[in-house]
Amino acid sequence: MPEQLVALSLLLIASAVTSFASTAIVKYAAESIGMVDRPDERKLHPEATPRVGGLAIIFGFGFPLLLLAANSRAAELVTKNLSYLFAVLASGSLVVGLGVYDDLVGADAPKKFIVQTAAAIIVISFGFQFSFVSIAGQVIQLGFFGIVATIVWIVGVINAFNFIDGIDSLATVVAITIAIAFAIIGVIRHDIFSLVIMAALSGSLIGFWPWNRPPAKIFMGDTGSLFIGLVLATCAIAKPSKSPTALIIGGPMLALALPVIDTLIVMKQRFGGKHESLASRFTTMFNADRRHIHHILEARFGSTIKAIVSIWFVTLIFAGAAVMTVIDATRMIGYSIALVGVILLFILRYGRRKRA
Repeated sequence: MPEQLVALSLLLIASAVTSFASTAIVKYAAESIGMVDRPDERKLHPEATPRVGGLAIIFGFGFPLLLLAANSRAAELVTKNLSYLFAVLASGSLVVGLGVYDDLVGADAPKKFIVQTAAAIIVISFGFQFSFVSIAGQVIQLGFFGIVATIVWIVGVINAFNFIDGIDSLATVVAITIAIAFAIIGVIRHDIFSLVIMAALSGSLIGFWPWNRPPAKIFMGDTGSLFIGLVLATCAIAKPSKSPTALIIGGPMLALALPVIDTLIVMKQRFGGKHESLASRFTTMFNADRRHIHHILEARFGSTIKAIVSIWFVTLIFAGAAVMTVIDATRMIGYSIALVGVILLFILRYGRRKRA
C-alpha cells in the first residue's frame, strides 16, 4: 500500500505539472492563431480569451498515464482492465474530436447528439451498461432498456458538464471535487484502476485551475468539458469486478447530482417553451442560454466567486453523500445527506432574486 500511495501521489503531481505547462503552451498558440472566445450578450467575460484549454487537460491526463504504463507493475494493472481503458480511449477520441470541431468551427445540437450517442454506444460495446435494477429485494433485468438507460446517462452527463462550464473555473472545481470522491470510492471498493484514472484526472484539473480561476486566462472549451463528462460518466458505471452493473442512484452516480439535476431542469424549461415543431423543441434543449444555476447565482449575488463557492459547497455535499452510500453502515445517512443537497440546490436555484 505505501508503494501504491507513492505512485499515485507521483501520478497526481506529474499530471498537475504537465497540465500546467501544457496550458501555457496551448494559451500562447491559441492567442497566436486567434482561437479565442470573444465577449457577447451571453458571454460576459471582459476580453477575448483562448478557449481550447481542454487540450492541455487531456494531455495532462494522458501523458503521465503513458509513462506509468512503462512500469511493469503498472502495465500489468492496465492489461487487467483493458476493456475499461479501450472504452475510455475509443469513445474519448470521438468526443475530443467533437470538442475541437465545436471550438474551432461550431457544431449544432444534432451533430453533438449524434457523436455523443456514438461515444456512448462504444462504451456499451465494451461491456459497460446498466443490467438490472433491484427494488424491495426484487431484481428486474433491464435488457434492451439497460442499453437505452446507459446511453441517456452518458450523453446526459457529457452535456451536463458542457452546460456547467459557463463561468470561470466552475466546471474545473466541480470536476475536481467529483473526481476526488470517485477516488475515495475506488479506495473503498479496492478498485485500483479507477483510482489511477481519477488521480490523473484530478491532477490535470488541478494544474489547469490556476489558468482558469477568475478572471480566467483560458477556457477549457467543449474539448475539455465533453471529455471530462465522458470520463466521469463512464467511471460512475464501471465496477472493479465483471459482475453486472445495477441502475442504482448512489455511489459515484450521486456525486454527479448537481450538474445532472441542473441540466434536467434547464432542458425541461427549454423543451416547454414556445416552438413551431417537436423537432425544434428537441434542438432547443441543447442550445446554450443563461438559465443554468451558475448564471442565476451570478446575477443574484453580483459575484462570480460567490456563485462558484455556493455551487461547490452543494457539490461537496453530494460528493460526501456518494462516498457514504457505498459503505453499508452509512448508506442511509448518505442518502439523507443527499436529500439535504437536493433541498439546498433548489433553494439556491429558486430562492429570492436580487432586487434591482
